[in-house]
Amino acid sequence: MAVASAIERARQAFAVVTQIEEELVRDPKARHLQVNLAAARKMAQQAQDRLLVLAENDHVEVCNYRLVPVDSRPYALAAVSLSMLYFQNLFTQIHDAVRNGAKRISVVGSEAQRESLLEFGYSYSGSLGVMLFVPSEKTLFDGSLDTSITALFQVVEIANQDDVRDVAKTLGTPVIKRVYDWSSSNVNGGFSTDLKWRRSDGKFFGEMITRDRMARIVEIIGRTSDVETIDHYVTGVLVGMDVKSGRFRLTVPDGEDFAGVLASQFPRELRFTVNRPYEAHIAESKTIKYATESVERKFELVDLREPREKSLIEH
Repeated sequence: MAVASAIERARQAFAVVTQIEEELVRDPKARHLQVNLAAARKMAQQAQDRLLVLAENDHVEVCNYRLVPVDSRPYALAAVSLSMLYFQNLFTQIHDAVRNGAKRISVVGSEAQRESLLEFGYSYSGSLGVMLFVPSEKTLFDGSLDTSITALFQVVEIANQDDVRDVAKTLGTPVIKRVYDWSSSNVNGGFSTDLKWRRSDGKFFGEMITRDRMARIVEIIGRTSDVETIDHYVTGVLVGMDVKSGRFRLTVPDGEDFAGVLASQFPRELRFTVNRPYEAHIAESKTIKYATESVERKFELVDLREPREKSLIEH
């Protein structure tokens, strides 16, 4: 296909640039190399410009992903690999949310994963840059990633805890975990990220996401959590209760095992018999920590009553 051929020509052109740059490192005063480098860079830029035109005509999304070090540390392979891996994971999770709806757990549909898979086109000098493309067999699709690209740039604009909760509500908590992982990988690697997307409709998105900004995203998500209160009305067997320590345990046959504390309003003056069924009102406090996707559950026993109907769980 035309785009695939254009990618190969651009790859070869930038490889020539890299080769001449390496020769100039060994012989920086070589005038002929300087002239050759200027010509090679011009040809590479022309090849890339031609590629972008063909990509737009064939509805191919193009991502220009460049890592810019903020200090003198080298490009550690692990740091670079994690940055790109977590970027792919973030984009795939966003696309799945756009395509299939917000989720509470990190599960991605096979079609969403296939559609959002980015392929390496070529690298170029100037910090560490790579051109990424949608696989060539999807070039005739009608911009299925356009909405996801827009959502990506909205996600990286997280500036406070309300933004975190808004993204979690619209795109799902796994997206928050993915942007946390991606930002952390760049912070730890010492990178700012110059991220540019040309959508299949030709619309351009691009900005430099600084390391400081990603550190801020990591900090905000790290201290953001949500608490959900759920009331459970169940009939189960009181396995144990200690009024002095304020602890209880109640088991629902073929159901959940509840263990926790007695609520402040629990009638402690009443007597209850263990290993007997009761109707229970149990309040659950569920805390979701976005940075880890962990869920902490705490239970309070609010009330116990004798079953109103004879239960099959009685002995």
